[in-house]
Amino acid sequence: MKVLITGAGGQLGRALMARAPGGVEALAAASSDLDICNTEAVHRMVMANKPTHIFNAAAYTAVDRAETEAEKAFSVNAEA
Repeated sequence: MKVLITGAGGQLGRALMARAPGGVEALAAASSDLDICNTEAVHRMVMANKPTHIFNAAAYTAVDRAETEAEKAFSVNAEA
C-alpha cells in the first residue's frame, strides 16, 4: 500500500507520517512540495507516485489571518 499524505509539514501530517504502519509506503507532501489548490500539481503528484490512498491533512490554520485572507482560507479548507 502506498499513501500520499498532504499537509505533511503540519501537526496532523507529521503524526500520520510517524505512525504509518510497517508495509505502508508513506509519501510526504508538505505545502512547500505541493500546492493542493493547484489541480494540475495534484494530478501530476498522483500520476507520478500512484498512491492507493490519499490522506489530506492540509489546512489553512492561521485563524488570526483568516478574515483578511478569507479567499485563501476558503480555497485550502473547502475547495482543495
